Amino acid sequence: MEILSTKRLSNGILERRFTVPGATGPVPGALWTREGGSGPVPLILLGHGGGGSKDAPNNLDSRDYFTGERGIGTAAIDGPAHGDRGPVTAVSHPAYAEMWQRPTAHDDMNADWRATLGALLALGEFDPQGVGYYGLSMGTMFGLPYLAAEPRISVAVLGLCGLRGPAIVLSGIGGRLAVDAPRVTCPLMYHVQWDDERFDRDGALELYGMLGAADKRLQSTPGPHGGITAEARDALRAFIAGRLAAVPAAV
Repeated sequence: MEILSTKRLSNGILERRFTVPGATGPVPGALWTREGGSGPVPLILLGHGGGGSKDAPNNLDSRDYFTGERGIGTAAIDGPAHGDRGPVTAVSHPAYAEMWQRPTAHDDMNADWRATLGALLALGEFDPQGVGYYGLSMGTMFGLPYLAAEPRISVAVLGLCGLRGPAIVLSGIGGRLAVDAPRVTCPLMYHVQWDDERFDRDGALELYGMLGAADKRLQSTPGPHGGITAEARDALRAFIAGRLAAVPAAV
């Protein structure tokens, strides 16, 4: 891991920008920790949505909730062709569809997340038994296959995704999600927007049913893909924070 910069934010959060060697080149990321913390603390990996980046507003809101308010470390990386890795700033950008046409897209992102988590744990600041993953929409499109292959994640939040719908037609990943879902066994909470225009509701519920976790719960609220409420997001964040708080601290 190469630390590129260190910055102290106004809310008591220490921000470190970094890169790690990834599957197709350097992976840009950001790590946020609360100043003055002691001992290994839990860590949550934040997966951003399509057209976003590691600095997407929802990621920064999650950072403030987890790190600023609860002292849980958070980290995010740019997805392929997103943020510092490419031109995509909206799912309508041609490079977004091109990203999914690469047959190794998921495996490359899996490798990027594995390298990132390995480098973060090597810092010695985080509890290896208390690592979570939080990612909705594209954060699930990439995150679900990652969780299926990553035993170090102990709890997760997924959602705004499914097996059918326009987003699946564009990405062509329905088959991969169906194969990987039974391999996701960590406790998790899954969110479905009832009127999601990008993912078919029945396909979203079917994907939830295929997840292999014995401990899983479903949350759904009315509205379109981008209409998830602050209350619903807080419920998702409270779930993962609560589970990590219950993990015995590493010594």
